[in-house]
Amino acid sequence: MKHKKTKLALLRIQEKLKNTDQELAEEYVSWLERKTDFFLESIEKQGYQTQPDDLSVGDIVWVEFGINVGTELSDYKTKGHYAVVIALDLGNVIVIPLSSRDSHSALTFDLGVIEGLNKFDQHSYLKIDAIRSVSKRRIGRMQGKVSGKLSLNENLFMKVKKALALAFSLEDINLSK
Repeated sequence: MKHKKTKLALLRIQEKLKNTDQELAEEYVSWLERKTDFFLESIEKQGYQTQPDDLSVGDIVWVEFGINVGTELSDYKTKGHYAVVIALDLGNVIVIPLSSRDSHSALTFDLGVIEGLNKFDQHSYLKIDAIRSVSKRRIGRMQGKVSGKLSLNENLFMKVKKALALAFSLEDINLSK
């Protein structure tokens, strides 16, 4: 009887997913299991084991955002995204995801080619519409990078700052009721 509600909830999830595309359902359940790991690590006060070295503002890191709703940034088929760190707190990091595709949105900014990140001449796009605070537990080491991260040079970080200023400028927004 101790976990009866939990078992019923899991059965309801299983029932809801039975008519869903099998690959999508498996990836969702895998994410749910990973999120459960994050949850347990947090309540058991386990350390942050896969953190990049000396995480700081302006770093590009690998973040597991998870399977999300609608058009929100989602890790479906990617297992994570690169993101730029713009603020650090004790257990959380504010990041802006990067994309290799231009969504032609007013909140997507072209950073150009980031050396060491992109293949060939591929540009990286800053997705300010997906800015978010994430637990440090969601941040993993980038493969092939000794420090587990990349750091933006001063020019690129200035582009990030300008994009943020442009995106959050209140001059052109009518806030009257």
